[in-house]
Amino acid sequence: MLEAIESGLVMGSIYALLALAINIIYSTTGIINFAHAELVMLGAMFSLAIIVNSGAPIIPGLIIACALVGVVALVLYYATIKPFGDRLGNSLGWLMTTLGAGIIFKNIAQLIWGTQPRAFPSIGGESLKTVLGIKILPHDLWVLVITLAIALFIMALFDKTVLGSAIRATAHSHNTTRLMGISAEKIILVCFLMSGIVAGIAGNLIAPITFAGAQMTSTIGLKGFGAAIIGGIGNSKGAFVGGLLLGILEAVSMLYVTPGYKDAIAFFIMIAVISIKPGGIFGVAYETKV
Repeated sequence: MLEAIESGLVMGSIYALLALAINIIYSTTGIINFAHAELVMLGAMFSLAIIVNSGAPIIPGLIIACALVGVVALVLYYATIKPFGDRLGNSLGWLMTTLGAGIIFKNIAQLIWGTQPRAFPSIGGESLKTVLGIKILPHDLWVLVITLAIALFIMALFDKTVLGSAIRATAHSHNTTRLMGISAEKIILVCFLMSGIVAGIAGNLIAPITFAGAQMTSTIGLKGFGAAIIGGIGNSKGAFVGGLLLGILEAVSMLYVTPGYKDAIAFFIMIAVISIKPGGIFGVAYETKV
């Protein structure tokens, strides 16, 4: 049971990172970026190209790869979100443009890196460590530590900084933000950049556990959306808790059913939680009024 919970915490941390990145964009625009899973994939593939293929040092390579994903997220904003302008809140066109962008990113990745999954180096090697009586891979431990650090950083950023106040003001009303002398677009750009970087980090953490490839986030991306909704879309604390909860319940359920039903169990959990509490565990934190 303890091993299942540990495994669930690791995968739940990945789901939490995806949910946090999704919420960063939702908090200022009121939309869900449906190309988000592909940004996670690009984070892993950029690192694979920079570190494995080019032989660059690991830490600088990871930083460059995650920064590149942030840049791609900015391009995504200008190509798929900005054209809607003040009509964003009254249109569902962004749904098709972000979905389309995700397909384009995946096809480009297949053209560049092929369709075959690739092994991805883990952080800390393959020697098991014992923590609180549980044997755990160093990489899994790093996943837990990095996710917790990012979650605490984002919560503090949103709740205790001037930038966080500007983000909350933008979330409340773009027009009010303009009257306050704050550029809503600049705040949105910062949020897209942060979301892209977090997505890139998530890609580098999940790839050693699964594989690196254009199809690596097809299901995981949906679970990230589910974690955000379970916790309460727009709520950073909810995204973190929702991801961990989904991961633990998914892993524990595998003690009683075959692994082939893993994804079905995860989506059943999402549906059950949403049916009981449609607003998520922590409710809706922000609502965009353009």
